[in-house]
Amino acid sequence: MNVVETEFLFCILSGIFLYHSLSRISVEWKRRDLLFQWTAITALGFIFTESLKKWGIQSALWNTDSIFGYITKSNLLLFLSYTSLEERIFAFKVYRRYFLSVFLYMFWILVLFGIQFFQTTIQIQDNTLILPFAISLGAFVWAREMFWPFEENKESKLGDDSFRFVYLVFLPVAFLVLSPWKLEWSFYKQVATILIYGISSHLGFQLVSKFKKQMVPAESEIGIWIGALAFSTCLGTEILVVLPLSILSGIFGRLLYAYLSTLSWSEPGIRGVMSFLYPSILGIFLPFLLVERGQWVHAPYVLLGVQILYFLSFYLVASFSFGIILLNKQK
Repeated sequence: MNVVETEFLFCILSGIFLYHSLSRISVEWKRRDLLFQWTAITALGFIFTESLKKWGIQSALWNTDSIFGYITKSNLLLFLSYTSLEERIFAFKVYRRYFLSVFLYMFWILVLFGIQFFQTTIQIQDNTLILPFAISLGAFVWAREMFWPFEENKESKLGDDSFRFVYLVFLPVAFLVLSPWKLEWSFYKQVATILIYGISSHLGFQLVSKFKKQMVPAESEIGIWIGALAFSTCLGTEILVVLPLSILSGIFGRLLYAYLSTLSWSEPGIRGVMSFLYPSILGIFLPFLLVERGQWVHAPYVLLGVQILYFLSFYLVASFSFGIILLNKQK
């Protein structure tokens, strides 16, 4: 499979993110508004990047040689932009809403440059570079739940999303197209490994639900994100060693979900924290447990400091950006 075929495959796969976001919205005008925003941002972004390219300004992070590669990255950033606030963004007036959508899109582009900084300047133990997205999005979700309570759907509702399990499995792996790996067959081995980790953590998550005889909304989605994100930093480790820990992470995640439900959190807040913040924290420290010491990129104490800096950098910047949005919220 050549580069173009791979980018086309991931272009289609990344579109599932946007479909997944739209499927949560029941109000027709909100869906139309969101589609208009996504189309306008994608088109204007392409014109802007092509204009910069004509002036000789180009970045490896935003290579526009392939239209499929551009659309893939844009789809992923649009998904992250919407998930940062979800339906809370419709609480803003129309012009302010469009401004904030662009602001969030630019924020996620800056996250890409932050990833490049850690990749090239400060070596980190994260061979997929997925964690910064999870950390930043987890910070957004945590902050919005703490400082911007969402009154609608405050109580958790029982739900079953098993019919969407097949395509939900592929959601986390779409971010692997942003990894530094070369597009060769070994890339697909890593994709398959991420899928296995996600499915195994989903199994642990669902085991507790079956035992409690209580299903929760977005059960498959949360369970899959936990394993796929948390163990993405440990690719290359013996899979038989990782699988039991992945199942345990799903079990503990379901117990943590039950605890957060007792705090009267909104369902989107619990889903976001469990899907992104919880596995990103695990992913920061799991290399100390699963990666052989000879493969560590730094000495033990240096690596610990770098990993914590890695987490705090994206978490604090995301929290600061949310603070800017909160100041603009209508009273």
